[in-house]
Amino acid sequence: MKPEDVLEKVCRSIDILVNASERHEGLFPSLLDLTTHEMLPELPSAIDGQRNGDRSHQGSNLIHDQAVLKTMYALSKALDREEYARAADRYIRRFAIHCTDTVTGLFPWGEHAFWHLIEDKIGNGALLSNPSSRGGAIHDHLRQAPVWVWEKLYEYNPGCVERFAEGLDYHWKDGEPLEYSRHAHIEAETRPDRGDRSCDFPRHGGFYILDWSFAYIKSGRTDFLQQIHRMVDYWWPKRDGEGLLLIESRSPEDEDRFYNVNAPGQTLSLATSLLESAMLLDEKQPELAAKMRQRATVYINGFLVAPHDLEKGIFVLACKRDTHTLVDAMPIWGSKYGLWPASYVALTALCAYRMTGDEGLLRWSESVGHCYLREPFPPNVAVPAMDSGLGLSLLADLYDLTGEALWIDGGWRLAGKLIRIYLDGDLPRGAAGIDWYESQMGPSFLLHGLARMALLSIERNHCPLEADYTAR
Repeated sequence: MKPEDVLEKVCRSIDILVNASERHEGLFPSLLDLTTHEMLPELPSAIDGQRNGDRSHQGSNLIHDQAVLKTMYALSKALDREEYARAADRYIRRFAIHCTDTVTGLFPWGEHAFWHLIEDKIGNGALLSNPSSRGGAIHDHLRQAPVWVWEKLYEYNPGCVERFAEGLDYHWKDGEPLEYSRHAHIEAETRPDRGDRSCDFPRHGGFYILDWSFAYIKSGRTDFLQQIHRMVDYWWPKRDGEGLLLIESRSPEDEDRFYNVNAPGQTLSLATSLLESAMLLDEKQPELAAKMRQRATVYINGFLVAPHDLEKGIFVLACKRDTHTLVDAMPIWGSKYGLWPASYVALTALCAYRMTGDEGLLRWSESVGHCYLREPFPPNVAVPAMDSGLGLSLLADLYDLTGEALWIDGGWRLAGKLIRIYLDGDLPRGAAGIDWYESQMGPSFLLHGLARMALLSIERNHCPLEADYTAR
């Protein structure tokens, strides 16, 4: 298959998404019928490892769609299709102006909330898993909102960016010692309960640091700067002797998957967000930026000394703090809730590698890349499109960084398989073997990965589509 043929398939999918958005003021529906391209009236049964409360039925979710929006801007330039940039702008403008005026300022996006297209209001994921739920919509970032998205949101509605940064304060809990939760109420000015678990995942702290850094650079507000300092210092004393961080800082002892369990991937995620934030803060806050980089280095070293076995293809997602006993390894194919695919973390490692030049990160990612070259796609498993898209994006990024032919050649072999599995029609399946498109499963990453592979093949040194490192 030629790069031009792949780009044609990607464009056909984008055209369908854009057409489906016409009746929703530019927002992409999350679930679509593969044949009619209409929004699904009923929520299909969840695939293995998927939770209904994380889905966006009859809604739209910017965090789910940001990779395909990024792809649209690049294709607009590469293919001289200005309508793609206009459609992406229309989406983000609609979200910024119409969907962000919430009680707390926090956005209806991410893991548990979305914008309900039929009811034209905040969508509550909890109602999809329990229709009798009385709790309000919950904010959880799910993935990093990249700087380019913040720039676009700020262009269309500067006030919504400041209000969001203010609203992040609602993730902090009342009382001592200082603690936050990755969950916060969107429609109520209340703070999370302290509960039996802290639920203060390190990667989410990194998300907020980058959010606050962008808001600080744009506004100069010292309260945002204070929030950055507070979060940067939050995790530092909680590291172990090697620099690794726990999944959460406080868990009951009978919670085997969380209590005293280190999370190398989350440790790397926080480090990467610190590095990106430092780039934003270099001019105005050089001392803070230097501290961020120093601490990021410690966290990266901790990630690299975790008990991975690169030769055997064992990549540690979680391990016991005291013994380094493996708790969870990253799968190559077939991720589930709480169990990220190895490509997810390998791309984060490459993002950090670009900013540090740490060869250990490149070697780690190359080990994961070799697994995607040799491990067959599993039959009869509903592999989410995210796993496949990120796997393809990993091979594309390794080629971009090294220029080695094995990555582009292997990427094309994989791309051919993935097109047959996911894109045998005009719109990608949300997962292998299912008959609907669903943004929560990650087809945005698949479209991005296919387009990046094709564009790199046409011109590696001037590829208009950069890597997407938001899955971290």
